[in-house]
Amino acid sequence: MGGVLAPWLACLVVLPVSAVSARETPAAFPRQVQGIWYSDDAEGRARCKAFLGGLAADDGEAYNFLVGAEVIRAGMWHSYAEYGEGNFYEIRTLGKIGKRSWRVSTLTGIDTMPDPEFSAEATFRFRIDKGILTWVFESFDGTPVDSWDEQRLFRCAPVPEGMYAS
Repeated sequence: MGGVLAPWLACLVVLPVSAVSARETPAAFPRQVQGIWYSDDAEGRARCKAFLGGLAADDGEAYNFLVGAEVIRAGMWHSYAEYGEGNFYEIRTLGKIGKRSWRVSTLTGIDTMPDPEFSAEATFRFRIDKGILTWVFESFDGTPVDSWDEQRLFRCAPVPEGMYAS
């Protein structure tokens, strides 16, 4: 009879461990940085206004005005380019480095969603201060990046429901 109970007892030992891992939450961009962001300048403000006007018109044209925007959801940062292409940064790890600043490691897809088999890893820092989001790349695929200036962005709008529905 002991031989029959052994597999069941093993399950009792394993269940609590898997229950703990099931409660772990994946890394996510902080709520205060989620949304649609444009450069903090006259051009960015004009693009935001055009995007919001397109949303209000509800004619499907709003997304044409996302080129140049940073679209940030809980698990993905999308640097929007023509036809919805651009860089897609799928969050892997997130670490707080200050009161309102973070360092993130992402799996990066260029002009496509990231694929673990073919995508590179990007690391960057970002912070939010007085409504302005600032971000700068640190490395791409393990190579330090020094050619990027800090990007300063303002939040235009929340990400519309279903924008990235699969």
